[in-house]
Amino acid sequence: MDRLASQFGISPDLVKDLVLANRILAHHKVLDTFGHISVRCRVRSNGIDEDCYLQATYHAPAIVRTQDIALFSVRTGEPVDPEEKRKGALERHIHAGLYRARPNVQAVLHCHAPMLVTYSILPNVESKTSLKPVLHVGSSVGRHIPIYDISDHFGHDTDLLIRTAELGDDLARLFAPETGMVLMRGHGATIASKSNVKDLVHKGIYAVINASIMRDATLLSAATGSKGVVRPLSNGEVEACGDWVSAVHRSWPAWVAELGLNNDESL
Repeated sequence: MDRLASQFGISPDLVKDLVLANRILAHHKVLDTFGHISVRCRVRSNGIDEDCYLQATYHAPAIVRTQDIALFSVRTGEPVDPEEKRKGALERHIHAGLYRARPNVQAVLHCHAPMLVTYSILPNVESKTSLKPVLHVGSSVGRHIPIYDISDHFGHDTDLLIRTAELGDDLARLFAPETGMVLMRGHGATIASKSNVKDLVHKGIYAVINASIMRDATLLSAATGSKGVVRPLSNGEVEACGDWVSAVHRSWPAWVAELGLNNDESL
């Protein structure tokens, strides 16, 4: 972290928030050992003026430390620091592609939460079983949740991972201005925040809770003769609920405390 601050002018508080975000999302089982989260930043230092993002190198989110955070270029998805030799996340191009496509996106989360994977393999987004916002605090997933199918443009012989800039750009095209989350068939989900990394943690936690509630309601509806039909939030309700950014100031200290830490401890 000292090099990020001294050489690239990166705020230690931003790095710390990203470390905590990794650990909180792992604690809430939004991230497994392979998921990742990033935060956008602008570097103007040592002759560099570049759109960048911070992301952990190849470490499980639950054990990420400040020294594990590296700086990547939005333009290339590769490390900015020529001395950075550590292995990056295999799917870092998810983040770079989305930042390139959406200049207003400030943080990106990619996860493999089983509940979200379940909805990624159900019929298309217009069906009664497709994932929809059903919970007020989960409304930030967006009114329309697309499903990305890598086989549409890259065939049926991939490993489903977003390993290249081309694949990252292909996924990013599904993020319309109002899109909060895109499911990825048989893989997981990518979630974006236009605010900050703390807001993205809120979105990730409640995206999984929202999916769990819809799953339970769908099963209950089917068991009681209602043919699996549930009532999602209306477009107006989703709009009125907003992004719940202000709620993060209440939630964040509690999530940090659940880790057995306080917000002032070194990481």
